[in-house]
Amino acid sequence: MNELLQRGPEILPGSWKYEWVASVVAKAAEYAGRPSHWNGKLYEQPGPVSGLYHRDGSMTISREHVLDPARPAFTPEQTATSSELSAAAGPTKMAIFQARLSLSEFGDDTVPGATPVGSLEDLALENALADRFTNRYGGRIAEDLTEQPLSMLGQSPSFPAYTTATDRLMYSVGGVAGMGPEKLRDLIESTERPQRFNAIADAALDHQLGDLVPDSHRDQLRQDLTGPLRRGLGGLTMTEYSELTHPGSKYGWGERSAERTADEFIENLADIVDHYDSWAEQNPGVEPPELPDSLREKFLDREEQTQQVWADAGWPAQQPVAGREQAYNERLPEQPYPNARQQEIAKLQQFLWSHTAPSQQGSTTVDASGRPDNVRQIGTRKPERGVE
Repeated sequence: MNELLQRGPEILPGSWKYEWVASVVAKAAEYAGRPSHWNGKLYEQPGPVSGLYHRDGSMTISREHVLDPARPAFTPEQTATSSELSAAAGPTKMAIFQARLSLSEFGDDTVPGATPVGSLEDLALENALADRFTNRYGGRIAEDLTEQPLSMLGQSPSFPAYTTATDRLMYSVGGVAGMGPEKLRDLIESTERPQRFNAIADAALDHQLGDLVPDSHRDQLRQDLTGPLRRGLGGLTMTEYSELTHPGSKYGWGERSAERTADEFIENLADIVDHYDSWAEQNPGVEPPELPDSLREKFLDREEQTQQVWADAGWPAQQPVAGREQAYNERLPEQPYPNARQQEIAKLQQFLWSHTAPSQQGSTTVDASGRPDNVRQIGTRKPERGVE
């Protein structure tokens, strides 16, 4: 059994721990303007993980890493010391992050065209949205819940690559979808997780083409447009989870990924629009044919060109992983590596396999700490200096 999915003792209503978590969830829902889907069941999270939000609606939260260090800042009639307040900021942020995760609907990821919950692209987008929400509203939520001077200012994103890429895509993709970045973000946030990428594609198609696209063409066109988004965000996984990549470099990779992703999305959309507009102009009132095979080949060529750009830039997430078979990955720990960077890449490739293998596509949990079990967990020492 996956150790991350194990649950400790149930935390019962009426206890400080339960009531504090419930108040954080309520405040997150208030600021988001959407209800939480937490079912009210709360358990202690064992091990080095801050907590999990499960598909059945229950949550786990770490007593050691969240509840105990946060408590001094939120205990009435008790004045926390400056060191206690400083120590409470990070755990409070973790609790708010997890509360935000409970606002998303899991939906049905078994229908055709749905994004599997727990896939790399799903986790990238969900963590980026929760990260931005936490940094935007965390300070206000903390102020509402305590009279003590708990500062949440100046905290960096927990997922710099994911969050930077997603923020930028809100502007570039929102433009061709006919809506501002905040309106697009609201659309995504209010959509079930398996349908978020499809919702972006539909918004762009509706804005650019209206009713010129037959319903029978929608599924394929969604694939043509969501492909760049899925690859661009999911492809940041190895960069995001790398211990040896400096946070500043992660911001840079997020920016570059968003730029390339937006270019591919917009170019594919332009070709689609040209196909349907040209047909409507030359054959008014006649239902258009599907995209020709030559255009499909053009999309594939564009995808390969994008992957080659990243391979040339040294982004390992975009390079084909030689021997994706599970047997190959199982041998990796026994192989010698010239340096720590290559060893880390090998371990992250194993993590990618665990999330892309067919048996893993239905993952139903989100780690509130945002870290797989083969990278640094809470309480371990960060390297003093990262490398690009």
